[in-house]
Amino acid sequence: MKKILLILALFVSFGFAGCDMLETKSEDKLSGDEFWNKGNAKDVESFLLSLYNTFRKATMIDCPFITFSGDMRCAPITTYSSGDSPYVNHLATNDMSGLRNRYPNVDDWRGGLIMHWKLFFEVVQEANILLFEIDKVPSLTSQEVNMFKAEAIFMRNLSYFFMVRAFGDVPYYTNAYNEDPLPRTDMLTVLQNCLNDLQPLIDNDPDAEALPWTYSSLSKKGIRASRGSVIALMMHINLWLVQFDNNSKNQYYQNVIALGEELERNANAYSLIEIERTAVIFRGGSSEGLFEIAQNINTKEIFRTEAIFSNNVSYSCLNIARPRYFYSGDFFSTIFPVYENDLRKELWFDENIYSNSNLTIKEIKKFWNIDTYNSGTITSNSGNQIVFRYADVLLLYAEALAALGVDDAKACGLLNQIRRRAHASDINASGNELMDAIFWERTRELIGEGHYYYDLVRTGKVYNRNYCANSMTRTNFNAGAWTWPIHRNALQNNTGMVLNLYWE
Repeated sequence: MKKILLILALFVSFGFAGCDMLETKSEDKLSGDEFWNKGNAKDVESFLLSLYNTFRKATMIDCPFITFSGDMRCAPITTYSSGDSPYVNHLATNDMSGLRNRYPNVDDWRGGLIMHWKLFFEVVQEANILLFEIDKVPSLTSQEVNMFKAEAIFMRNLSYFFMVRAFGDVPYYTNAYNEDPLPRTDMLTVLQNCLNDLQPLIDNDPDAEALPWTYSSLSKKGIRASRGSVIALMMHINLWLVQFDNNSKNQYYQNVIALGEELERNANAYSLIEIERTAVIFRGGSSEGLFEIAQNINTKEIFRTEAIFSNNVSYSCLNIARPRYFYSGDFFSTIFPVYENDLRKELWFDENIYSNSNLTIKEIKKFWNIDTYNSGTITSNSGNQIVFRYADVLLLYAEALAALGVDDAKACGLLNQIRRRAHASDINASGNELMDAIFWERTRELIGEGHYYYDLVRTGKVYNRNYCANSMTRTNFNAGAWTWPIHRNALQNNTGMVLNLYWE
């Protein structure tokens, strides 16, 4: 089994945006221990890049995982006619049963494929193998070993976090060559294990040598794990746990504050980009990016069209008659009040932002980096997919401070960094008013970046109609209505597996 898995890993495409392509020559196709015993840093690097590539497939190439699960679900969106893209209505109304029944095939990007966790577990398996085998590789320096291990640990836990947010309980394992069918592990245990796995990357590397704050090389900046990536992931995990482990919520908030304080020691690696230069952020590799999924249309490392959020909400730059869907004007009136100054309204949206009519065509321009590929195919954003960025984690830091009420002035200061960048007025608040202000700031600042639905879930606002137009009841939430269905293929040859019963 070990040799088979390693041979499969070696045949993974190692192409990575901005990196040299490494062709696997016949003499490199070694099996089992031979690969590691006779390998070198270049071989391990290529193996590591396969983790990033598999994660990219899981989220942005094989299916629109980030857009569907983070942006569209329970969102105030609608299609221009009832016949347009039925999956939009299923997602907006949280009709996951309808989505599965309409698109049940395991290879259908609109439904079945997103409900299948196979690729995420491939990332986990590859990371486990690297961590188990790397010490056998001759000629690696200790710094190289630590760097490769740190990146593998980050990718393993990023994959688990993405799976937990979608499915709840998931099978958890860290052994390299697991062959046994596994039951699902309680998601609190999974996420606490993730935090325990990630914390040494901060504690044992105080000088940021294994994982630097940032990279000078454009082939790594933003798209390879960094110290900021680890901090961002840990912040998100802690705040997700707040909703589902209420007895320990204060500790999770304190953890986020400690991570925020660590982030402040970033040696000027990160900063907010001027709002007028938004395109630079979403092109990728900027000082605002903490972790991104690489795209490079020149080397044909191209995301699925539907996975690119702006391709769903733009039309003029794509030479089509209308977008796939649009947000309600009432929603925009809530997050961008008409009479309040905010440059994001002008720069990210068109003049029809407040229209509720499906007779008025409108679009979002926030992510535009327009380019063409494949002899004329147009994409509205040829840049990277942002997973975590500096504005995101500043607001998480502010949220934790506000939740504990330990430093409202600092929480407001962090919030107002984002608002001043947009030329919006400062907010000075405390208590629930401040918590609400931070939530709405995340909604407006991060629209289209895969956070909307997850913010609703982790704050409990998904069952409150004051915050979520397409809300679910608290009873249904507690029964699992916030999860995705798990594809029934997971039951094959695994008597210990159970599905998400709410959707069965």
